[in-house]
Amino acid sequence: MTTTPRLACTVRPWAQFPLERALRGIRTAGYDAVALPVHGVTEVITPDTPADRAEQIGAVIRDHGLELLVLSHAADLDRDDDATPAALHRQIDHCARLGVPTLVDMGCPEPAHGDRYLRLMAAAAPYAAAHRVTIAVKPHGGLTRTAADTLSVVERVGHDAFRACWDAGNLVHYGGEPPARGLAELAPYIAAVGVRDHPARGARRATTTGGMPPAITPGDGIVDFTELYRTLRAHGFTGPSAVESVTRLGTVEELDSEADRARRNLMDAMAGRTPDRPEPHPTIPARQSCSLVSRTAAEDPIGTARPFDRYLMLELPLPWPPGMGTPVWETDRVPAPLRTALRTATRRTEERGLTMKTFAAAPDPEYSVPGLMRIIRFDRTPGIAAPLTRVEHHLPAERAPALIDALFPEEPTEDAAQEPTALTPFTPYRDTTAHRDLVVCTHASVDACCGTRGYPFYKELREAHGSTGKVRVWRISSFGGHRFAPTLVDLPEARYWGNLTPGRMAQLVDRTGHPADLMDLYRGWACLRHPGEQVLERELFRTYGWDWPAHHLTLHPTTDTHYALTAHDPRTGATHHHTAGLRPLGPQPVLIGCDRTAGEVQRYNATLHSSAPAAPAPN
Repeated sequence: MTTTPRLACTVRPWAQFPLERALRGIRTAGYDAVALPVHGVTEVITPDTPADRAEQIGAVIRDHGLELLVLSHAADLDRDDDATPAALHRQIDHCARLGVPTLVDMGCPEPAHGDRYLRLMAAAAPYAAAHRVTIAVKPHGGLTRTAADTLSVVERVGHDAFRACWDAGNLVHYGGEPPARGLAELAPYIAAVGVRDHPARGARRATTTGGMPPAITPGDGIVDFTELYRTLRAHGFTGPSAVESVTRLGTVEELDSEADRARRNLMDAMAGRTPDRPEPHPTIPARQSCSLVSRTAAEDPIGTARPFDRYLMLELPLPWPPGMGTPVWETDRVPAPLRTALRTATRRTEERGLTMKTFAAAPDPEYSVPGLMRIIRFDRTPGIAAPLTRVEHHLPAERAPALIDALFPEEPTEDAAQEPTALTPFTPYRDTTAHRDLVVCTHASVDACCGTRGYPFYKELREAHGSTGKVRVWRISSFGGHRFAPTLVDLPEARYWGNLTPGRMAQLVDRTGHPADLMDLYRGWACLRHPGEQVLERELFRTYGWDWPAHHLTLHPTTDTHYALTAHDPRTGATHHHTAGLRPLGPQPVLIGCDRTAGEVQRYNATLHSSAPAAPAPN
């Protein structure tokens, strides 16, 4: 009796939605199982996920009538020889605890780490076997660029608990080979399938998904899934298959429908039938200008500032790699030591429970010096919302990795205000000038609107204000919110603005008139994590005017819909207390990008109440 392989769907097509909406969509589309990817979605289970949180996510999945079949893992080979295997063991423990039989591993993108990766997997395979878990390495570039590469890795690890995950779309993208090349040779070792199709050669390629081609529904591209499953069936394949992507059509209901169509196509393929599909093959829908859609809908940008505890900005020459799925510095054009230092900095930040956005600034003829690299770290002040602190260096590019290691030491200083002693050798390169930096997203390969709207705006802003000495104006890589292009971040305040026009910029740069006139452009303050809190802060901005950016803010919820706010002015010592009401207006569907990615945002209405200022504290 032939066993039909289990078919799951990942939450990735619904990446811009809460986990519960993704699970509801998967269930609506007719699946009974789900797979969680390792990145690119809000809710994932990683080695750093506490056991109780992983169990909560597992319970939510079960409550939707779904079984969790696949977890994912990406080895952090920049960690030491104790931390890296410990992290993999924790992910295997999650699998065992949640009854997940398959752990899909993303392989080794840096060939220089190849030997360490092979030793890691050879050591972990017996541990996985003891927990009844199979590790399946996925073609993902680097050490597993092609099917032949993947087969070599599996054979060199040499353990029954270490197998392969077939992903034809990835093999075409990373290896540049036909989608079935090497399948017959690798088939005996395939324990899972990542279901991703690939457009026909010559089809329009998107530039908004980490350099990957457009997401299309399985069965619409060049991968012959009927032949794929026929070959796998001949080798006794019974493992899980997980749908990675479907065509983006602009609404969440259409995502549900496409996921259902993918399921039906794959069920036909597994049964040996060629899926029915209209002729000619479905084409990728025409792109939409997400900024035009947003403006036409009069979307209020407030509450869309992405909150981070740190920003790391460094000068990197153009062109930058496409897509948001890959960090901007993860490109072969960046020297390997710098890539390693940046990965380590990100990991050390995350290990301290903090978030960081790393972005690239295009070198500027006036601000930059050939052979030197500018690196700026901005940090949020713990406990209060205030302008970020800044540490800026301008140093020889070859010393940049050492500086980043010093900026992000393994063991932080006990006093958060005290700089690491490792920075002492870099004192000659320190720039202590109190710069104000306006950074404009022009990363057109992430989203077209940031090119068609962002770049022309940057040019006008740079010419009008970038040489006045009041601000520096930079071309910057993506920081989100393309639908509000042109969009910028005002640093070190970390305030986001969008839908900008040159005619309204003088008021923002020079801080003339009243900022209430600009509140329709205000996306929010990155020091506040909750969109509703960003809405409240906008009301304080309206109330205090241009004095507001100098204030420090604390806010505490008193009920589900009411807050107590304290605004302190360190210049005068004055403190004002406020109460405020925050009423949820419910989710609003939005178009996240020009590739028709659907999403939703929560909207709020805020009401601010003032009270008398407290007397300044005595000296």
